[in-house]
Amino acid sequence: MGEMTSTYGRSPEDVRRWPADPAARQALEQYFAALRPDSRDLQFELDAEGLDFTGADLSGLELLQAELSQANLSGVRLVGADLAGAWLIAAVLRGADLSRCSLRKAQGRKCDAQDAVFRGAVLDRAEFENADFRRADFSEARFGRAWLSGADLRDADLHSCVFGRGALSTGLLQARLAGCRVEDAAGSVSGPADVGTDSPHLIDGAELWRWFADRGASLVEVAEPRVRE
Repeated sequence: MGEMTSTYGRSPEDVRRWPADPAARQALEQYFAALRPDSRDLQFELDAEGLDFTGADLSGLELLQAELSQANLSGVRLVGADLAGAWLIAAVLRGADLSRCSLRKAQGRKCDAQDAVFRGAVLDRAEFENADFRRADFSEARFGRAWLSGADLRDADLHSCVFGRGALSTGLLQARLAGCRVEDAAGSVSGPADVGTDSPHLIDGAELWRWFADRGASLVEVAEPRVRE
């Protein structure tokens, strides 16, 4: 495992509020019991696939590479948590607060994150293919080389976010952007993206750049289409 470079909560005392479900609490307790508080190396990942974390506040915790696929994280607070490399495939994150959360290299295909808050989060190289981000708040988030192919971002808040750089763009292949707030966004994206409201309308290149520019994001660049690596 890689050596940690930031300080996150690594003990039961760092849990601000435990989940109501006993199985989810037990999974967290087992995870903390396996961590060595005197070491910066991660020896064990949280194994919580399909568990219900309703009511929990896991803000600031080290949850590196956690297995949370199909877990219920609706309304859960994860502010400033480390979820780098986490598995969130088909997880339910409706209304969850992941502000300033590290989601670098996270895998979130088909997750349901409607109305979730990702304000200031880091999603570099994360993969959220076909995820549902309707009305989510990504203001000031950093996407880097994230892959959002087919993601539904309708009515999401992307203002002041930062996409990728040059050819290392944020992949928006067929992502749905209708109603997005994008003013002051910057960085590089690749399409074609779907800006249709009632029916698909794919645009790319200069047309996609103009779509961003008309909405106050003239610093967004459009790179050549990306393929999933």
